[in-house]
Amino acid sequence: MRGRTFGRLVTVAAVTLLAGCATGTSPNASPATIASAADCLAPQVINDLGLRPDARELSATSHPDVPEPGAVPVGFEPVGVVECRAGERLTDAQGVWDAITVRHLEGDLAPLLAALAAPRPTSSGDQLCPASDAAASELWLVDALGRAVRPAPPVDACGAPTAGVRTAVAALTEIEVAHYRVHLAASRATVSPTVGPTAG
Repeated sequence: MRGRTFGRLVTVAAVTLLAGCATGTSPNASPATIASAADCLAPQVINDLGLRPDARELSATSHPDVPEPGAVPVGFEPVGVVECRAGERLTDAQGVWDAITVRHLEGDLAPLLAALAAPRPTSSGDQLCPASDAAASELWLVDALGRAVRPAPPVDACGAPTAGVRTAVAALTEIEVAHYRVHLAASRATVSPTVGPTAG
């Protein structure tokens, strides 16, 4: 199972028709360590999103390691969500960049917390799963002090977060969005001027 990271919100994109479907449940994840802040450009998050960081854009000083995902710790009271999403591409004078979209979300978090605490399905391996073209994504839960945890939601046997998690995230309101360059996928000399949106 890949329930240990929320991001594989969609590494189902990489899960092919040979993956299995659920027949049972497995124990929930251990409590996550609370970080000082949410960081979508931390090495672990970038890796979980399936991207390669560019050392010219990102540094260990600016974006140090962050704790592994886990269950929401007892006593941690989130007031917002930060979603880190791959799939965006930005174009600037240097070329075309793989980028991460950072969405700040607010709303009723009770359904999301309930979905995150639900039992984690296990796989029987005897049925086929469809591929998905959804963008890879990871979540942070943020409290009133700005501290954050990376939740490890239950995922189905095909590697996607359960319907309860997806529905709860979709119901939240986006209050801010930003895009960050991560990896230079193609230099300006090798791409057409019409490829991709322009980086802000």
